[in-house]
Amino acid sequence: MHELHRAEYLEALGIPSYVPRYVLPLAPAPRQAQLPVAEPKPAANPLPHSADQILDTVSRAVPEPAPRQVPVRPAEPPQVARELESLVADTRPPAAAQQPPAAVVESTETRVEPFVLSCWWIGDELLAVDSREPGAALPVEALFNNMVRALGWHELSREQDRLRWPMAENRFAAAASASDARDTCSIWLEGASARRPVKTIWLMGQQAQDFCAPVPLEDGVADWNGIRMLSMPSLSELLQAPERKREVWQLLQETYPEQTRSR
Repeated sequence: MHELHRAEYLEALGIPSYVPRYVLPLAPAPRQAQLPVAEPKPAANPLPHSADQILDTVSRAVPEPAPRQVPVRPAEPPQVARELESLVADTRPPAAAQQPPAAVVESTETRVEPFVLSCWWIGDELLAVDSREPGAALPVEALFNNMVRALGWHELSREQDRLRWPMAENRFAAAASASDARDTCSIWLEGASARRPVKTIWLMGQQAQDFCAPVPLEDGVADWNGIRMLSMPSLSELLQAPERKREVWQLLQETYPEQTRSR
């Protein structure tokens, strides 16, 4: 066992090794300990050690320039070949003018932001579809109750619902178009009318009139499958512009003369 292994064993056993720096009194004469065989030296560093060596290496690596070749001028074609080329060039049709790329037709379909419609069924008399204004915090319910009371329908059965469009929002998809909203809302209105038939439908506000009307509303009045349809401002618009209540009341008087005669 050589000295390095002995020191490693003592260290593993927890026995500290002590080597004095000088010969102690009455100590035996020192002797050379057995050491492991020296490993062979690595190969010499191939990198250059000086600038002169670098220049010398580069000069040996660069090959000598090849002798310059003089380009040979091609022989001139004979007279017959030149005449043939001239005839071909004269008879060749002119290159067609480049047509400009067709203009990309952009879709003019309007994109519609999500909206909510409030719906009320009053007995078998009325289905009112009102365009809501989110965040307005207006007493639309109280105003609608007053209109129903003015027509004498306040004692009829009532049902309320909301129509949200789009019905399932997908934030990764593109915004739906106006035609999609029109198809969805008109189909919903047809289904609601078939499920619970009424005599009159009020379309209140721009969104209800644009997307729910199954037929054009000329002068604000139309007939659809025996159902009378009226267009009027939304409840939010009436509360924000009270002067428009007069025109709505006149429309109700013309449409329901018996219900409004004594009022």
